Amino acid sequence: MKTALIPLWSWVWAGAMAASVALSAWLTPTQSMIAPGEVDLEASIPKSFGEWTYVPSAVTQVNLALKRDDDDLSEQIYDQVLMRTYRNPKGESVMLALAWGRQQRQEVKIHRPELCYVAQGFRVEANRPFDPLGASGPAGRAMIATHPRRVEPVLYWVRIGDTISSSAWQTRLYILKEGLGGRIPDGILVRTSQILRTQDGAPASHALQGRFLQDLVDAMPTSGRALLVPAGAQKLAELSR
Repeated sequence: MKTALIPLWSWVWAGAMAASVALSAWLTPTQSMIAPGEVDLEASIPKSFGEWTYVPSAVTQVNLALKRDDDDLSEQIYDQVLMRTYRNPKGESVMLALAWGRQQRQEVKIHRPELCYVAQGFRVEANRPFDPLGASGPAGRAMIATHPRRVEPVLYWVRIGDTISSSAWQTRLYILKEGLGGRIPDGILVRTSQILRTQDGAPASHALQGRFLQDLVDAMPTSGRALLVPAGAQKLAELSR
């Protein structure tokens, strides 16, 4: 009785599958860079600093995540969210929104505000680079979002691990690079905004928000500052462009 021979292609296919599984396991990051419980936004962000003081507000800020139907996706992609309104002695108010995720992966990562605003009925009328850390290239964004009921000048940046991400592609590449080293970076969206009646006041609003963010970073201890910006960053550049 003859023994059936297994075709060569079957051996090749089986070998390829085994190699694929092994490679996938090897490339899967395993080390989170932040320990559970290490970050507490509520405790880390001061309620009073410089000329700014936290004030309760009934104004609903634009959600930090893309929402579909009644699903609150912010609970799925972020470990912690903090939304506050601050006011200075002149009566000027700035809304601060922070969204932190302990593990940034290709399939679960921070949503950039231009997507969230559009998904919630706004139009992005302007979206230009600005440099929040004085580095050589632009890293943050200065945005104007309009809605039939309000205009919002917005400033934001996204920190992923030890870098400021200037684009969604840069985020993907950085997460891939860290993953190849077996590391899973954390990430945070830092966003400020104001509510205006028209776009005319947007330049002044962006400048005010820039000063607010500088004051916030300056007021935080080194450990807390590293939550918002990469370690070693000291100054936010002026909005000169």
